[in-house]
Amino acid sequence: MNSARTPRPLRGAVLIGLVAAALFAPAAAAPDAAAPAVAPDAGGAKEYLYVANTLGGDISVIEVPSHKVVSTIAASVVGNSPDDVISSRDGDVLYVSRLDTKDVIAISTATEQVLWKTEVGGVPNHLTLSRDERFLFVPLYDKGLLVVVDTKTHQVVARPEVGKGAHGTLLGPLGKSVYVGMMEANQVAVVDAATHKVDRIIPMPEGVRPFQVSRDETTLYAQLSKLHGFVVVDLKTGRVSRTVDLPTLGQQVPVATLEKSHFVMNHGLGITPDGKRLIANASLMGFVAVYSLPGLELQGTIPVGREPNWVVFSRDGRFAYVSNRRDNTVSVISIADVKETARITTGEFPQRMTVALARRGR
Repeated sequence: MNSARTPRPLRGAVLIGLVAAALFAPAAAAPDAAAPAVAPDAGGAKEYLYVANTLGGDISVIEVPSHKVVSTIAASVVGNSPDDVISSRDGDVLYVSRLDTKDVIAISTATEQVLWKTEVGGVPNHLTLSRDERFLFVPLYDKGLLVVVDTKTHQVVARPEVGKGAHGTLLGPLGKSVYVGMMEANQVAVVDAATHKVDRIIPMPEGVRPFQVSRDETTLYAQLSKLHGFVVVDLKTGRVSRTVDLPTLGQQVPVATLEKSHFVMNHGLGITPDGKRLIANASLMGFVAVYSLPGLELQGTIPVGREPNWVVFSRDGRFAYVSNRRDNTVSVISIADVKETARITTGEFPQRMTVALARRGR
């Protein structure tokens, strides 16, 4: 671990999915001085990027589109080892999974204080909400379960078995299925969002890392632990139809250490809000690649920081945000220009992020 701080207890859980090595990226581009001022909506809400800093134990709050850090939700509120942060669709609540305490918490974006917490009985990873936001889906990496938390009663209401190393979750665009990727079971489980039962299992070539699903829910794009690229899965047949290799940009592709199940080549995959582009992080090489959809033609590569880890987008789709966890920064990428326009300093070891239209300070 290349951290400036002394590791906390249970650092092994925090470091699930850590990259074995990283390369330095070029210096950051200058901020985009021409970005317009933030315009609040009728209710006084503004757009913010919330960045969970896993080793810092806090959350950086970044105003969009000025891309300035305006607040930090303190470690005394967030707690040790936040793994993921997502927001309610109205922007009033942040949901955070915590590795050390094996629970999830809900934080008010208005007061930046904890509203409630629920113990989930295992190491929680990447979260997702049902379409009506009644249920929070929490994969337990060490238990092979998908815990379902009722957001009104704050109780666990279901615990379907999905597979060893449950890691990532995604609500399908049609709202009927929750997809769960397994790092160790080499599969994706498709869970009925209403009944909370497993509908089917899709076998994968190896451990599944970040993945995305097309708007029409016919195609799944998935990064795999030891692949410098991603696979394309036909959801009708459940089979890999194509493997896309990321460019190397003249670098030597790192060799995966096979005995280390947490080795990850690339981590971070996102589809732009208009559904026309796919952003893929090359985590060991310090860049992101931009592909067209559905054709998957390479449109460009963009140098970012060390170990890019996650991808989210501004609400209008103008910007992609990429967390660089070894640099403690977030890269701001102009989708139209296919280039980095700013790099923002965050807390220690930024990983997962979410964008919300929030009413802070009420």
